[in-house]
Amino acid sequence: MSTDVIETSIGRVPVLHRLALGLVLRDAVTNRVAVGPFRVGWEATQNQLPPGSRPDWPCVDFESAGQGRFRLRVGPRGSAPLSRFVQPVTSLTVRIDDPSRRYVPRRLSIPLWSYPEVIERPPSGPLAVGSRTVDVWLWPGAASPVPRGLTAIRGRVVRQSLPVPWTRITATGPTGAVIGRAHGDDRGEFVLRLTSTSQNPVQSTVTVRALVRGPVALPKPPGEPPDPPPIETVTRPANPPVTGGPGDPVLLGDEPPPGHLLHLPPSPPFAIPVGRVFVPDADFPFAP
Repeated sequence: MSTDVIETSIGRVPVLHRLALGLVLRDAVTNRVAVGPFRVGWEATQNQLPPGSRPDWPCVDFESAGQGRFRLRVGPRGSAPLSRFVQPVTSLTVRIDDPSRRYVPRRLSIPLWSYPEVIERPPSGPLAVGSRTVDVWLWPGAASPVPRGLTAIRGRVVRQSLPVPWTRITATGPTGAVIGRAHGDDRGEFVLRLTSTSQNPVQSTVTVRALVRGPVALPKPPGEPPDPPPIETVTRPANPPVTGGPGDPVLLGDEPPPGHLLHLPPSPPFAIPVGRVFVPDADFPFAP
């Protein structure tokens, strides 16, 4: 049988396309599929970009496959979007953006299965859809609403009075346990929802320390476009897919990007009102 034809209940039919890569965008706080006006694309060279591409989005867009879901298809002999490549593709740098700023953008290097592996049968057996699908967790952005009754921190990270883009913030409670995380955006702004306050039930506040990690490079001066998010390298899903377990810390957003350093010393402890959004009087400093 030709690799471009498959047997079905109605006979032999040609294969018009296969899934090269699927993405499911999830809310990092609720774990539900994220809702938003997302734009998802893979970074391309100038001759691969469609006409009219903007300098701030050097990408070929994925297809939307429903709420929070996107796909990249590959057809027989490498046709469809991946035909733009002269050489076989082993990985793509994928950008995820939310123009509404409800979620912080991410940029991931994602390995791909080869076309022969997709269309034929690799040694590990037929490729399940789950082996070509990656779940990506997105963290609240500056415009993210915080439901009434939740405890959260809205803040900004600066270095020499300039906003530090793409920071990672971890909140620890009185026992030192992690009780919340956040991703900073291109303006240094973040929203950190405390997922566990770990406080005495009779207390109206919780003591928190903020650990800030950020890039070594100095922030760009006002008026210059910020750098895109740092690239985070993802491990290709196994075949057959692995279910359960703690999950990939990179995809979850728990692990800082390569090269991010910790600001020392950590912030002094401060009291957060339980059930309210806390906005500090001053920005969070960062000095690697």
